[in-house]
Amino acid sequence: MAAPAAPQHLTYLGAALFPGTPATRLRGGGNASGILAEWQNDVRWRAEGAMALETGARLGGYSVTGLLGTGGMGEVYRARDERLGRDVAIKVIAQALASETKELLRFEREARALAALSHPNILGIFDFGEHDGVHFAVMELLDGTTLRERLNGGALPWRTAVAIASAAARGVAAAHARGIVHRDLKPENIFLLADGGVKVLDFGLARRDPAPGAPVQPEEETLIGTAVYMAPEQILRKPADARTDVFALGVVLFEMLAGRGPFTRSTVGETIGAVLTEDPPALTPTGGAAPPALERIVRRCLAKDPEERLQSAYDLVFALGELTALPPGPARTSAWPLRVAIFLAGALVGAGAAALFLLSR
Repeated sequence: MAAPAAPQHLTYLGAALFPGTPATRLRGGGNASGILAEWQNDVRWRAEGAMALETGARLGGYSVTGLLGTGGMGEVYRARDERLGRDVAIKVIAQALASETKELLRFEREARALAALSHPNILGIFDFGEHDGVHFAVMELLDGTTLRERLNGGALPWRTAVAIASAAARGVAAAHARGIVHRDLKPENIFLLADGGVKVLDFGLARRDPAPGAPVQPEEETLIGTAVYMAPEQILRKPADARTDVFALGVVLFEMLAGRGPFTRSTVGETIGAVLTEDPPALTPTGGAAPPALERIVRRCLAKDPEERLQSAYDLVFALGELTALPPGPARTSAWPLRVAIFLAGALVGAGAAALFLLSR
């Protein structure tokens, strides 16, 4: 008997781990037409070889109890950690992809690279391994919904949007402190917990930020991502750094405030052109008048030149905290104390066993 479907609030987690829209690689030159051709013609992610584990199936010390979701790289199950007596989410890579060295290495590299991260705004990974030919990652089980699902109901009040952006930026800043750039921040990869917490998901496209002066490996600049949230340097296949994630956070914040993306157009080609050449439109937040400084912050995030942006996710957290008198401290979207300086004590992450591991689009 196949694993039963999960309740809706948990299927959101499965959808977040395995989003349905295909991801594509960009290997063309710097011109928009070449990039678009690569984008349209090199779709790689697919659900071939999905294995549909049975209820009660065991992966090491874990027992499958339900299906959370499926996607291009495999499936996500709810499972029971028999050793520690807790419920977890298990991501299983599709067998067809497990036979491809590059995809399997990516699956493993993400888990290993992020295993040192432990932060309340990043989804944690508990375990990673292989059992009878099945490659899997074990993650914390979340209760809530993605920001994308929330935005399907329209724009958010500006204070709510700022609180979510601040929490997400704290998680991203923690990754940056470990030299990790996310490169695929978008509403699908931001999870809103039922208890008010915020988690950044899906570090599947993450890479380590090279040390200053270190050569950039060509394969690291083979890009996968989502056009409307990409910074210009990503589209042009230039090296990505922390400021690339700041741009994406700016796009997400704009969308939360306005109910639409600043560069969203009817086709991928038009979207790419807008990201590269057009200024964002005037921001008109819903849910009450927003401080004029909020639009200035968003526009700084969306500067085409990385040198003109806020230079780090920490900078964004501080700017938003000063704007609202809400300090960047706890990992909640409400009820923050009133001192921004608390952030320095709580935001830096130590080495830990938990880490984020999510599937990219």
